[in-house]
Amino acid sequence: MKHERRLFTQQTDQLLAVLNRQRHDWLNHVQVLLGYLHLNRTEQGEAHLRRIAEMAMQEAMVARLNSSLLSVFFLTFNALNKEMFLEVEVCNQVDLTQLSLNEQELFQLLSEILCTANDHVDQSSDGSASMQLSLAADACGVHFRFDLAGKLCASGLEELEKLIRKSEQSTVEVTEWIHTDEEWILNLRIPFA
Repeated sequence: MKHERRLFTQQTDQLLAVLNRQRHDWLNHVQVLLGYLHLNRTEQGEAHLRRIAEMAMQEAMVARLNSSLLSVFFLTFNALNKEMFLEVEVCNQVDLTQLSLNEQELFQLLSEILCTANDHVDQSSDGSASMQLSLAADACGVHFRFDLAGKLCASGLEELEKLIRKSEQSTVEVTEWIHTDEEWILNLRIPFA
């Protein structure tokens, strides 16, 4: 009973962190819009509203990936992690239930890549790190493109290399992998079942 209470408290704390982050983000958008209205800058206000609508559409596409584990992970990542900002872009209709990896295997792979990058981002470099993850389906499967803006520590590069080499033993295909001091890009293709 004590363990269950502790787990419930931890989950409640995480949910509150997510809700507080979302509320904070929406209040920022409202303040920006109010500022544009106050300054009579309607064109900038309209452009900002379009960006907000675009962000909401992307969140809706993330929620419709047919993987509740990954949808929740992607939508809550920034509220629960401070080292690296994650931006997820779903380029077209993606159904993750059609892949050769099951939901748990896919979640394990993607979450490990993102959490490892997050844990090993070089905090001494200028600017904050961000990762753009793009998902795009084609006739063969789904492409997952990771593009890190920031540097990784050597230990992180080693861990990510092990993860990627391990994933190649399954049906995952590495179609592009650039890992230099200047950039870290990874493109995985996971075929349909």
